[in-house]
Amino acid sequence: MAAVMLCPHCLTQAKPKTYTKGSIAIELLAWLLFLIPGLFYSLWRMNSRYRGCPSCGEPGMIHVDTPRAQRLLFPETQP
Repeated sequence: MAAVMLCPHCLTQAKPKTYTKGSIAIELLAWLLFLIPGLFYSLWRMNSRYRGCPSCGEPGMIHVDTPRAQRLLFPETQP
C-alpha cells in the first residue's frame, strides 16, 4: 500500500500512479512483425516505468512528512 505523497509541480496530495512510456499497440505490432525489435521495445518499456502524480503525470512525488513538502504546503509558517 503506497503512502499519500505530494506532487511538487501541482501540489496534489495522492498515491502515486505507475506510468509506462510507449504504446502497447506498437509493442504488439513489433512482436508480431519483427521478433528482435519487439524484444528491445518491450525491454525499453519495462525500464521506462515510473511512479508519478495521478493528476499531472510528473515524476518526483515526495512524502508529505518531509521538510520540503511542509514548506510547499505551508509557506506562511516558514521563517
